[in-house]
Amino acid sequence: MLWGFLSVGLALTLGCGGGDTGGAGTLQLVQTVPADMATDVPTDVVVTAELDSALNEATVTTSSFTLTRDGGADVEGSVAVDGETASYTPSRPLGLLSSYTATLTTAIESISGATLETSETWTFSTEDGQWGEPVLIEISNAGGARFPQVALDPTGNAVAVWEQSDGSRDNIWANRFTPSAGWGVADRIETASAGGASRPQVAVDPTGNAVAVWEQWDGARRNIWANRFTPSAGWGVAGLIETDNAGTAARAQVAVDPLGNAVAVWEQSDGTRFNIWANRFTPSAGWGVAEPIETDDVGSAVRPQVALDPNGNAVAVWSRDNVWANRFTPTAGWGVAERIETDNLDDAFSPQVAVDPNGNAVAVWYQSDGTRNNIWANRFTPAAGWGVAELIETDNAGDAANAQVALDPNGNAVAVWYQSNGTRNNIWANRFTSSAGWGVAEPIETDNVGDAFSPQVALDPNGNAVAVWRQY
Repeated sequence: MLWGFLSVGLALTLGCGGGDTGGAGTLQLVQTVPADMATDVPTDVVVTAELDSALNEATVTTSSFTLTRDGGADVEGSVAVDGETASYTPSRPLGLLSSYTATLTTAIESISGATLETSETWTFSTEDGQWGEPVLIEISNAGGARFPQVALDPTGNAVAVWEQSDGSRDNIWANRFTPSAGWGVADRIETASAGGASRPQVAVDPTGNAVAVWEQWDGARRNIWANRFTPSAGWGVAGLIETDNAGTAARAQVAVDPLGNAVAVWEQSDGTRFNIWANRFTPSAGWGVAEPIETDDVGSAVRPQVALDPNGNAVAVWSRDNVWANRFTPTAGWGVAERIETDNLDDAFSPQVAVDPNGNAVAVWYQSDGTRNNIWANRFTPAAGWGVAELIETDNAGDAANAQVALDPNGNAVAVWYQSNGTRNNIWANRFTSSAGWGVAEPIETDNVGDAFSPQVALDPNGNAVAVWRQY
């Protein structure tokens, strides 16, 4: 891993001057904050540029003074002028460990009409974050709480959901975190009392709306329920999103797109075998009609996962001895399910999937070669479909399992899993880039006192990854 160097100053003096020089001419940049090539910059920085003459405020706009993230994405914000200094205030904190470029164009003028000879740019990178102290986010002591899930929006608001016993049955609870106020008061988000609710999942859109799904016993079978949170109104009323009573439904998963559309998938029994079903939510119409998204009745299909891109296209994966996938588009609906791996030495299990903003998807899973479990992956592109599955780790000392994957906006992926060395389980990782493919797997923890399990991973827009796991 490459470590950056701490910048000892945020301001770079580029020249000297002050006050309007009188008469049109060349405008000179004096200094910037942060300085060019500064590192470890606070994420709440206000970007400023001091020039050698008082500025014409009308010429300093978000078009003539810009801030972009590495990769070219514009940072939303506002500009202001104070004499010779122009400032750019981002609308929200900048990303951690991210690179940014500020630009002043030749459209900026002094009050006397002087302009920059050429556009001026400077770059800087932001600081890393720090873990805070653990906080209790529920205070009900009637029974145990377990299986929490959490999702965040781009401004740092989080929604957590979990199942919690009231002494008689398990219920679904939620709490919300905002950077300004911290965690709120936990709410019960379902009120059905026929039977226990379990395995909640949650997804959040960029404006902070959340959709939670779970399974709940009605006295005869388990069904799939959902509820939606909006920042203005809070949680709504829980509703049933499937009505097939031939058998039980379980293991619901949900994903949302930037417009608040959601897709939920789950496994559902027809009385003989489990099949994969889906339903879609739109803010204008609510939930639609649940439908099966695979029709292969050779055996049970289980453990579905789903991911959405910004255009509302969804990719779902699941296992039916092998790994299968289907894709949804808002214009055409669900396509035809297809098998995305062809290794017949033994069964494949627990696929996971992630999608980037361009609709490219990466799926990972673990699969037995008849002796041990290994980690495999396949990639989907809208232009070419699914590729050829490939092995992304070659350590044969013991089993590898529970793979997870995340993608950044450029299509780079990081996969993590636990892997036995013959004595204990360790956490391993591999990285995929669209230019070079998968790299070489490597261990990312070296504590050999006890086993490590259940890794999870997330990526930021610059490809920085954070992995967490539990370890004895």
